[in-house]
Amino acid sequence: MRHWVGKPVIAYLGKPPYVTLRGVLRKWDSAAGRVVIGHQEAGIPIRDIAIIKALAPKERALPPVLHSVGYILKDRLQFDNAVYFKSAVTVWKGDRLIAFNTTLVSHTKGSVTLEDGRTLMKGTHLFVVRSLRG
Repeated sequence: MRHWVGKPVIAYLGKPPYVTLRGVLRKWDSAAGRVVIGHQEAGIPIRDIAIIKALAPKERALPPVLHSVGYILKDRLQFDNAVYFKSAVTVWKGDRLIAFNTTLVSHTKGSVTLEDGRTLMKGTHLFVVRSLRG
């Protein structure tokens, strides 16, 4: 598997139905028991990988898709990246959905401006981003 370092791969994680992760195999670290796949430098424990295989050229051309799991934006840099990469963001206020799969236009220390022009306060809203995979 080490000969795939630097090449596009697909990793099948867990048990069926598998979660798949596509990207360039950046590092194979046997001592730490993990591999690093993709541009986000996500370390994956080797024990969690059921199957890993090289991607054929036609498989590499698939369009990017949204991750099914998101994370809460907390730091200034995370908000900067969401604005820059036009990431899909879901906004919550308590248990109420405010905006689904919107993008952020800008942000300041205390507020965020959505693509539809609404300005929301960071302290009272929860911003969940789903980054692109692929």
